[in-house]
Amino acid sequence: MKEQRSIPKHKIARAANIVGTGAAIGANYVKYKTKEALGSKGEKAAFHEDTAERTFETFSKLKGGPLKVAQMLSLDRNLLPPAYQEQFSKAQYSAPPLSYPLVVKTFRQELGSAPTELFDTFSQSAVAGASIGQVHRAEKDGKQYAIKVQYPGVADSLDSDLKIVRPFAMRLMNLPASAIDPYLDEVRERLTEETDYLLELRRGQELIAKSSHLNNVCYPTYHPAYSTGRILTMDWIDGVHLDQYFHETHPQEELDVIAQALWDFCHFQVHTLREFHADPHPGNFLVQDGKLWVLWLGISSHGHDEISALPIAI
Repeated sequence: MKEQRSIPKHKIARAANIVGTGAAIGANYVKYKTKEALGSKGEKAAFHEDTAERTFETFSKLKGGPLKVAQMLSLDRNLLPPAYQEQFSKAQYSAPPLSYPLVVKTFRQELGSAPTELFDTFSQSAVAGASIGQVHRAEKDGKQYAIKVQYPGVADSLDSDLKIVRPFAMRLMNLPASAIDPYLDEVRERLTEETDYLLELRRGQELIAKSSHLNNVCYPTYHPAYSTGRILTMDWIDGVHLDQYFHETHPQEELDVIAQALWDFCHFQVHTLREFHADPHPGNFLVQDGKLWVLWLGISSHGHDEISALPIAI
């Protein structure tokens, strides 16, 4: 996957990217309607596939709010046409990564040293990328680490990004305000918290302590010594992403164990702790040796009276 060397940071530059994509899509729409009027078949599907690809490409370039909107929309299978569902689901753990020099710059700003000065090995290419950060694999003294590095500027551009994305998403995907606004409100609230990695670290440690008794549910250990407001380090866990696991062939008994573990984890959070993992896409759950591993669980929503009344669907 091609790496990005920079992210547009200025509001005008970020808005121009979205507006430019909208203009290109508008031109394609005219071509699609013209061909449709002439009796050409299959043009609608082709238009949506091209539009979904262009939109995801732009959102991926901008990171932050736009990419988070794509990620959240992809979780609602009843909201988007299949072409958008397929493209936007990439935001869960395979967004285009930033180049290594930008990662080194962040490390020097946050920890005062380059990654290779702190670890014995450090993957120059990201092993996973999502809406506000990307994950690198490192090793020190034989121990493996997963290190999440925040994209530059995503916190500063959040409000302006969402103001631009709202009319774009409503028109492009034919969504009414009543459908898109709850997603944008949730994105704004979650990203305001998610861009503070020290808050995520603290909440993750608290949730692990409260949930450690659950059968067949495991959690990586966080490492505060290698964590800051924009860098978060935890144990590296090998495993299969949850969606991939359930598409594979496994004994029914094993599938039942994992499904029960997921149910127990969600039920305990919602109905006992009255809080829940606020970024529950499949990229944040791994299966390893019959155990369910929950990653980055410091991204949580809590303290709302209505949480315990929520139904759980798995």
